[in-house]
Parts: sequence; structure tokens; C-alpha cells
Amino acid sequence: MKTLHSLCLITLLAAAQPAWASNISFNFSFSGAAYGGNTALANGTITFDDTKLANPGRNLWDPNNLYSSYGTATAGLVTGLSVTVTGLTGGLGDGTFNLTDFDAVLFDTSTIALDLAKQLMGQATSSPNGKTWGQDDPITLSNPPAFYTGDFQLFAKTGSAAPYGIYPFQVGTNGGNDDGMQLVSFAPASLPEPSTFLLVGLGLGVLAFAKKDQKAPS
Repeated sequence: MKTLHSLCLITLLAAAQPAWASNISFNFSFSGAAYGGNTALANGTITFDDTKLANPGRNLWDPNNLYSSYGTATAGLVTGLSVTVTGLTGGLGDGTFNLTDFDAVLFDTSTIALDLAKQLMGQATSSPNGKTWGQDDPITLSNPPAFYTGDFQLFAKTGSAAPYGIYPFQVGTNGGNDDGMQLVSFAPASLPEPSTFLLVGLGLGVLAFAKKDQKAPS
């Protein structure tokens, strides 16, 4: 019976691990109020394949290699992206955009590993000026251009009204042509994938049945 318990537990952990380990999602927000006082907002969710996510390090999703000046792209790095823009003061760009509206995504944790289980904004970096992740602090003459504090930018496809990166931790609406916005939040999404709950529930059910069977009179 001990062998059965051990086998059930191993099966449970093995089954549940891929659902936890394959994807990692973050909710993020950009605000025009933090940039220059405009009313634009962008709220979104991005999902990475965490087996390909470097931390610390620079991560570039760039399927068509259009942004090689930022570094080497990692195929399959970003598996999902949705961002909704509201409150523009003029021009185009309100609406919801997904991964197909973007050419590239840059996510950089610089040289110090961040705690990806917590709000990233405000976490310590290697900045000699004491600046934290989410604040710009350029490394002079770096190639490709880099910041002690890392980076997060979205790059809309040409002709798209989706947000476009205009500076580290900043994007402009309508392909970068209209309202500027500053990153104000980048935090982990709290819930695991639904498949995780299903697998864990099944595993716990098997363990409960095995325990009941052990107590039954012979």
C-alpha cells in the first residue's frame, strides 16, 4: 500500500508539473498620466514560455528578425498577448490588440534576477544610481543599447494602431504616433492554468481512494 501511495504521489506531481512550468503570465499597465498627463491607459496580459525565459537577461520575441539591433530573438518565447487601450486624447489606437498585431516584444531583467512571483516594478537592479526595474538608466556605449534597469516594450506591426515602444518602459499609442504612456505595473497573474486544477483534483482523488482502501477490513 505504501508503494501505491508513493506511485500516486509521483504521478500527481509529474502530471501537474507541465501545466505549472510551461507558461508564465503577467498583467501589465501603461498610463499616460505617469508619462505626461494625458488620459491614455493600456492594460494587458502577456504569457511567456518559461522554459525559454532568461532571468536575469534580455528576452526578445521577434519572429521576423526585424529588431536584431536589440539582441538575439528567442523563437516561441511569447505565447500570448492581449492589450486594451482606452482614453486617448486624439488620433487612433483605442481598442484591444493581440499577438498578431505586434512584430516584437522586448522583456529585459538586466543583470540581476527579479522575483517573478511579485510585482516587478520597484525591484532592485544593478543600477549604480539606485534606480529600480521600471525606471530608465542607460548603460553608456552598450551594444546593443541596454539599461541597468532592464526594459519592457511592445512593437506594433507597421500600419497597426497597436502600441509601439518609444523608450524603455514606454509606448506610444497608434503605432507610436500619438499619446505616450509609461509602464506603471507588471505583476504575475495569480491563477494557474485550468488544467492544473483538473490534474491536481484527480491526483488527490486517487490518493483519497487509496487511503480509504488501506483502512478497509481484509
